[in-house]
Amino acid sequence: MTKRNIYINAPLTRRVLSYFIDWYLGALCAAFPIAVVSQKLYGTMLKQNLLKIQQPYGFIAGIIGVIFALFYYIYIPFFVYKGQTVGKRICKVKIIQNNNQEVSLKSLVLRQGLGMIVIEGVFVSASALWHQLVSLCIHVNIVSMMMYVGFVVGGISTLMIIFTISLVIMTKRWLFLPRSIAQYMTI
Repeated sequence: MTKRNIYINAPLTRRVLSYFIDWYLGALCAAFPIAVVSQKLYGTMLKQNLLKIQQPYGFIAGIIGVIFALFYYIYIPFFVYKGQTVGKRICKVKIIQNNNQEVSLKSLVLRQGLGMIVIEGVFVSASALWHQLVSLCIHVNIVSMMMYVGFVVGGISTLMIIFTISLVIMTKRWLFLPRSIAQYMTI
């Protein structure tokens, strides 16, 4: 007979605090390459809009920024801290599969990449990078449109969270759009 761990969902305060820590550190990772290019080209790190940075430098910095963000949101929780970003590690929160197994790479890519950065992107600064990169590729500025789409999708997910607080109290399970996609839980 194998021993199976039973996990309890992490308290909301630790989850929210870890989200804000990760939001900040993820933004720093995504912005770092752009700040370096901006400093080199313009003498200031404040120019962060890829559409206003001389090309191809802005495009290259944007690609590297997305890679840095994916490193923070996917590589670290899969290869370094197994289910934890730095914020989650500080707050003692961990992502696991719904079956209580360690989080899979597929689940992290779906949760962090597709769910957070692409679908609910308005809340994660790395999403602005991919919006700007797509705009540079197709020569049409879609940043504003994608921001509004992100607000709608993020708002729907937020309403799902607010609406299901009573379910959390009764069942101890959260409804969260990335969670529905990637089949994971946060302990």
